[in-house]
Amino acid sequence: MKTEIITISPNGTGADKALELTEKTGAYCALDHKSSLRLRLLSEEIIELMRTFTNELIGEFWLETKDEVVEIHLKTDIPMDLKTKKEIISVSSSGKNSAAKGLMGRIREMIADAALPDDPETKAMTEQALGLMALGCQMGTYSGSYSWSMSTYVASLEKAYDVQTEAKDAKDELEKSIVANLADDVTVHIINSAVEITVYKSFV
Repeated sequence: MKTEIITISPNGTGADKALELTEKTGAYCALDHKSSLRLRLLSEEIIELMRTFTNELIGEFWLETKDEVVEIHLKTDIPMDLKTKKEIISVSSSGKNSAAKGLMGRIREMIADAALPDDPETKAMTEQALGLMALGCQMGTYSGSYSWSMSTYVASLEKAYDVQTEAKDAKDELEKSIVANLADDVTVHIINSAVEITVYKSFV
């Protein structure tokens, strides 16, 4: 089952409707109070990602249910330039809001690197630019196409945990992350400036 699509923006427009839709989906799946709360928390986290971007940005939010798994989707188009990227990185680094730190902050920075046009000045989208997030990233069959998954990222961090200080810090972030603790997986698919983030949660 796929729900209706809710339009949301960084200024918060549509967020309440998206959370209401999340609660309706939980009821449709006959989730208990605790499971419904977890689903809402995951939706809140993915919606919060929008808050860093320009208010002109429009996102599409919806949920899908497949057997015992609920998927939370956020799809948007981010016309990226160097100025926008610097703004995103600045917010992530300063930690001015709850979504600016940790795993979600790393995902935001990864999106900024991936969506920024690859030109001689910026040299975006290299493994060096992605840092540790490259551990969960796969390049597509053509330039401008990338996929990242939290499960691959976590598995790679486990291998690097004992030998890299940065990997240790990243693992500590995961332990504190609502998304990492509640979700079964998170994927990010980027094709040029089009970005789709999906959170997977099983309620078996």
